[in-house]
Amino acid sequence: MSKDMKNVNNWHWVDKNCINWAKSYFETELKDISAEANGSSVKTLAVTSVTGDADVNQRKGKIITIFDVAITLTFEGTTADGTAVTGKIDIPEVAHDTDIDDYVFDVVIDSDSSAKQPVRDLIRKNLAPILRKKLAAFADDLIKVHGKDVQVDSDFSKPSTPVSVSSGRSTPAPSAAKATTSGGVVNTTVLEESIEMQASAHDIYDVLLNQAKVAAWTRSGSSTIEAKVGAKFSFFGGNVSGEIKELVEDKKIVQSWRLGSWPAGHFSTVTMDISQGSNSTTIKFKQEGVPVGEQEITRQNWTHYYWTEIKRTFGYVGLSSSSSSHSMSNSAPSPSDKKKQKRRRRVAQKKNGGGGGAVGLYAGAGLAHDEEEQSPKKQIKLAKLKDLLPTPSITAAIPPNDAPLIPVLTLEDRKLPNSQR
Repeated sequence: MSKDMKNVNNWHWVDKNCINWAKSYFETELKDISAEANGSSVKTLAVTSVTGDADVNQRKGKIITIFDVAITLTFEGTTADGTAVTGKIDIPEVAHDTDIDDYVFDVVIDSDSSAKQPVRDLIRKNLAPILRKKLAAFADDLIKVHGKDVQVDSDFSKPSTPVSVSSGRSTPAPSAAKATTSGGVVNTTVLEESIEMQASAHDIYDVLLNQAKVAAWTRSGSSTIEAKVGAKFSFFGGNVSGEIKELVEDKKIVQSWRLGSWPAGHFSTVTMDISQGSNSTTIKFKQEGVPVGEQEITRQNWTHYYWTEIKRTFGYVGLSSSSSSHSMSNSAPSPSDKKKQKRRRRVAQKKNGGGGGAVGLYAGAGLAHDEEEQSPKKQIKLAKLKDLLPTPSITAAIPPNDAPLIPVLTLEDRKLPNSQR
């Protein structure tokens, strides 16, 4: 197909990260809740911690919520004989797939003693049911406030325009679709990713800012950029444009960035933190201000038209690229890591309708898949495989007419010899 398709009939998965809103919600809803019985009283003071995930999602026209958070709040109380009591209540799991009656309230009393037991009993018997009702309203309130942001218009976007180069090769411009707006305000979300490449930090910094190298990996002599704060850039025939906002040589690049079909004047902010390790360099990528409904297409544009083309052109073949970083370690995962893994499995299962495997999302000319994150064992296996690969040869690429000749690495010599297969 030659057209990039919009989310027709709201069929494909769209999600919005609402954890910051959830924190504010709980801080408001769980504050100043009181209970009294048998002369004792207790009142919640403040929510001191909200950690976890909270998303609103749309799939096949249905809006759902996926959340799993842990909450801590403080309280004060008084027993019938006037003993003052303070402490905290830990709610370790508030989740979309956990029954409200199964929520646990762990009460921790400061300087605990038997004299303060009546307040502990009051919290469990009288205050906890009130808190359950408050927590039960969260899912509906989340949908009421944010559900409209994941409903996407079902029109078609403009087809992408191929960019011709002198070598006869062409690379289609990145996919783009009209952003969702509400009352003239663009509802946005955030993309985060970690990209690993087999190159020095200087090489990565240079390949993203050097005019000649950019012309090579974008396959377009019309691509323009300059390594200077305040300089404008334009790639893929103007489909991608922006301005350099901050530069720290070999360490950091900050840009304003937009797709040509986004609402006029709307720019996202792209931050790339470059960190060189012993064997590779990692780009910590964060893009703030992506219009809701555009995140998957935008993520795929970065993958296919930036990272893949840079690796293909210059041979910076990376070991991994994922939405969250993983280090290879022999130590056992911590309880917090296990909980994060549990949350990720729940989200993946929810998106797949309860099944396993990757989620298929249609965007552009074919199917793109959110691949499962690689396990440490698989990463180690890949690392060993890399060590077996022969040193690639150097050849000359055919650059655009106005770009200098740039040596690039071919992938042909990366095939394993028969003896090593």
